[in-house]
Amino acid sequence: MLFNIHDLQVAEKLARLGYSGIIFIPIVFFHFVVAFTKNEGKQRLSYFFYILGGLFAISLWTTDTFVSGVYRYYWGLYPKVGLLHIFYVGTLSVMLFTGLYLLVDYRRKAVDQPMRVNQATYIFVSTIIYSLAAVDFLTNYGIELYPIGFVFTNIHAGIITYAIIQYRLLEINLFIKKTLVYALLLLLLLFPCYVVVIWGQKLVFGNINYFFSIFTLVLFMIVGFVFPKLRFQTEEALERVLFKKRYNYRETLSRSSKDMVSMVDLDALSNSLVHTIGRALGIQKASLFLIDDVKGLLGLKATTGLDLDEFKEVILPRDDLLVQKLMSRPKVIVREEVEMVRDGVETKAVADRMRQLEAEISLPITSKDRLIGILNLGHKEGREMYSDEDLELLSTLTNQAAIAIENARLYENLKQSQSIIRRADRLSSLGQLTAGLAHEIRNPLVAIRTFTQLLPERYQDVEFRNSFQSLALKEVDRICGLVNDLLSFARPSAPNVSAENINEIVDGIVRILETEAKEKGVQIYRRLATNLSKVLIDKEQIKQVSMNIILNALQSIQGKGVVEVATRPFTKDGSDEFVQIGVRDSGVGIPQKDLENIFNPFFTTKKEGVGLGLSISHQIVQEHGGYIMVESQVGRGTTFFINLPVKRPASQEARTHPQFNEENPGH
Repeated sequence: MLFNIHDLQVAEKLARLGYSGIIFIPIVFFHFVVAFTKNEGKQRLSYFFYILGGLFAISLWTTDTFVSGVYRYYWGLYPKVGLLHIFYVGTLSVMLFTGLYLLVDYRRKAVDQPMRVNQATYIFVSTIIYSLAAVDFLTNYGIELYPIGFVFTNIHAGIITYAIIQYRLLEINLFIKKTLVYALLLLLLLFPCYVVVIWGQKLVFGNINYFFSIFTLVLFMIVGFVFPKLRFQTEEALERVLFKKRYNYRETLSRSSKDMVSMVDLDALSNSLVHTIGRALGIQKASLFLIDDVKGLLGLKATTGLDLDEFKEVILPRDDLLVQKLMSRPKVIVREEVEMVRDGVETKAVADRMRQLEAEISLPITSKDRLIGILNLGHKEGREMYSDEDLELLSTLTNQAAIAIENARLYENLKQSQSIIRRADRLSSLGQLTAGLAHEIRNPLVAIRTFTQLLPERYQDVEFRNSFQSLALKEVDRICGLVNDLLSFARPSAPNVSAENINEIVDGIVRILETEAKEKGVQIYRRLATNLSKVLIDKEQIKQVSMNIILNALQSIQGKGVVEVATRPFTKDGSDEFVQIGVRDSGVGIPQKDLENIFNPFFTTKKEGVGLGLSISHQIVQEHGGYIMVESQVGRGTTFFINLPVKRPASQEARTHPQFNEENPGH
């Protein structure tokens, strides 16, 4: 337009209008880069630049320090700039180079994300090309150079468009959707307001000032976009000051809902839910009933402020009218509202049941359209009414509690399944021992039987009697020892952590397995340290681990061979004390490609077996706060290192074992 008009006043207004947009180009670019690179540290800086841009825009229309007129060149008119423009160019340069630096830094950190690297590269290159359009600023200072910046801006637009299509640079579908929504809102809301402003000017002043009208429209747009954000921030600030108590309990319940999802112990979760809500809302009496599918009823799981002796026998069968009402209409029930209805026997029964439970409201806990629990809450502190906001927040909390409860139940089922698998693995190991132990017991029994048959004939032979007595006692003690070891291994017991001597456990398992080793022609050597500290472990579980690892060692040997079982203490990282069980065999070894998978459930390289032994062992050791490491070479054998901490960690959560150090297997 500047190239085709001759009115200097109109040209100057057009120049100011053009710069009203140009001012914000680098600011929006910088804001885009901050958002793209997710650099929250520079977010406030982008807000500062917007404020600075606003000041530039104001000075643009109120003074001549930014645009001071127009130049007349051979191709037409062009904006003439003042001193403030120099400061603007400097600010633009800061935004440009800072934005480019953020892109380079982001690209370097995203080296393992090829798509992100490509996106950052296209933005960087296109921005460099776009910045060449700054050559047009020379013309603003009286240098008669034809403005060719549009060439670079079009190349930039082409590159960005290509990157959007080829590399999903932006969520363009979301962008188009939001643009259409905002455009529609502007038409529906702002345009009528703009018409009213123009009509008001005509009515009051008799004429229309279009500059004032455009300014008003822009102001409407700014308010429309800024108001939603300021509204929530202002509302939160006022709640903190004027309604501090309500704000605090909302914060407490919000934090509680996030914490619940990570809890896997059902009892702890139930108690946390009841007590947290009680404290947050000042509720003295509350109870939680959860469904028991086996019994077909809802049983009491947690309470606060109630008489346990009175409530522990309370159950809610499926046909209870309160349960039925919550199943058919899973929404909060307010006792006062139910009592006001009085529309029949059923309603009265629901109110009576809630009164028996000392509940003012009953909230259903549902999962997949199925009632899994009921949360009953008594009077609030000071007998305040439950507001709609309270009920809405509590309903949201119970929805999240439903997810947490289902997760906790899945975890309990998983633990039960693991217990069954461990039991099956123990029985499988026992089956492998049966044949060898039967043979080992039969041999001394045959000897005792022979001596017993000869005893009547040679009773007078003192030497025979003494040797028979010594041999018989020795063989009987040996049989008793084997049977006791076998029973000790086979007997299931509840988890029981206590300080144990690892050498005694290992020695007992080796004694059981020596028979099978002899059958295969394998020698088992013990190398047990004498200075071991006692370890806090579940004795039966560590027996199972030792049995699995040593059995694997025996089975890996084809023909004659050697298994060495050793124990030793070591200190990790200079502070953590561990006891190590090392089991080395001269078997076939494990291929390198299989080492990563040997602890995976159902992975096995043996013709027989289901591949659970090592998986179970690995899990047991992790639950004790320890870890297992493996060294193996094909054809030269395998060594397992079972590392158990002397002091068992408070947390029993599984943790990843450190990488193996070949120079020192304990570290």
